[in-house]
Amino acid sequence: MNSIVGTPYFVAPEVLRSHYGIECDIWSLGVMLYIMLSGDPPFDGQNPKEVFKKALKCDYNFDGPIWRDISDDAKDLISKILVRNPKQRLTINQVLDHKWF
Repeated sequence: MNSIVGTPYFVAPEVLRSHYGIECDIWSLGVMLYIMLSGDPPFDGQNPKEVFKKALKCDYNFDGPIWRDISDDAKDLISKILVRNPKQRLTINQVLDHKWF
C-alpha cells in the first residue's frame, strides 16, 4: 500500500512515508487505547502537519496526572504498540497475549 490516507491522529509513521502494511492498523489501535485511557491523543498539534511531525518522531509521553492512575501494564502495552518501526511493533497476537489483556 502506498496512499497517504487516514485521520491525522491515527496515521502511522510508515503511512506518512507512503510504504506500509497491516502493521499500521496496530498503530491505530495503540492510539485508540491511549485516547481511551487518558482522554487525549498521544500526538496532537494545531494542524495535521504538527500531528504528523510528532507521529513521525513517535513523540508522546505518559506525563500528566491522569497517567498516575493508569497501570504500568497498560503503559507497557502502549509503548510496545506505538513504535516507529513497524517491524518492531507488536503483532495483533502479541497484543492479545499481553498481560494487560
